[in-house]
Amino acid sequence: MSSPIGQSLDVLDSPQLLVDLDVLDANLGRMSERTRRHHVDLRVHFKSLKCAGLARYLAARGVGNFLCAKLNEAEVLASAGFDHIFIANQIIGPLKLERLTRLAGRARVSVCVDNAENVFDLSRAAMAAKVRIGVLIEVDLGMNRCGVEPGEPALALVRDVVESPGLSFLGLQGYQGHLQMIEDAERRRAECLKGLEALVATRRLIEQAGYAVAIVTGGGTGTWEDTIAFPGITEVQPGSFLLMDCAYHAVRPEFGCALSIRATVISKRNGWYVLDAGSKAISRDFGTPVIKNRPDDRVTKLAEEHTRVDSDDPAIKVGTAVEVIPAHCCATMNLHRNCVAVRGGRVEAVWPIEASGRYD
Repeated sequence: MSSPIGQSLDVLDSPQLLVDLDVLDANLGRMSERTRRHHVDLRVHFKSLKCAGLARYLAARGVGNFLCAKLNEAEVLASAGFDHIFIANQIIGPLKLERLTRLAGRARVSVCVDNAENVFDLSRAAMAAKVRIGVLIEVDLGMNRCGVEPGEPALALVRDVVESPGLSFLGLQGYQGHLQMIEDAERRRAECLKGLEALVATRRLIEQAGYAVAIVTGGGTGTWEDTIAFPGITEVQPGSFLLMDCAYHAVRPEFGCALSIRATVISKRNGWYVLDAGSKAISRDFGTPVIKNRPDDRVTKLAEEHTRVDSDDPAIKVGTAVEVIPAHCCATMNLHRNCVAVRGGRVEAVWPIEASGRYD
């Protein structure tokens, strides 16, 4: 098959994951302008992207920092030439610690911690490998997942980090994932500000104890505006805002949906049609996907390889191509091995998604 670069989308087989670069550029421009205005760093969450080509594309447009959810994502970024990588998670166990120290030998790496035992394990691994690992204390702001309580518990862990050779204390992370999809904007804002106050108060406590806090990071696509405007926050770490999905778009409509799955109608009946893409290509863990630019069509069922769509449009025929906007962009990227970058209805690039389908 000849290269699709420069050709229309009609040359593509289906299902095919697409990224509309014009929409992505607009999303990035909106976020970048506002973070610059508030003098807050933008650190894009690579868990939403998983694709080194897309990371390079963003870097060429001013994105200098990324964070990851897993070691495999950090390894992909390092192999792509990125030097400063934050893994916003706890790295536990000898196998992963060995991988982390190898990674720290070729890039500046920082991780989250929320317990002293992990701090000591990180220190021993770093000393054995003769590397240095940056550390951020994860503070639980109400998500009830990972993290220590704000205030004195966080300060106690800072002391452990500072006293552990091979580690550098960098700052605090406070991610409020439980707030990101709240549709009531006033409630979302009130809860966000409450958590940020606890995070920044913890920063003040640590600084009063004589420790420098260089980074205070948090926020996400759902809470980005309130996070960047809060005094004492140094960076924001959203990811979904670039690609978006129909679930997030309902909460943050200022960002367009750049991600879609091109699919083909393979069967047609009166009142409905069937696509050649199902749950193996379209994530629905945050809700039901929608058909792009077809508001009257309604997805009623996703099987593994099929999607049924109710529609009375006589223009839909077997062989018609449509685009599906998923309900979760991050999980959809994880289902595919490549994505096609599109501009103006033509193929601009084809990128492998190196970190997809991996759980390590």
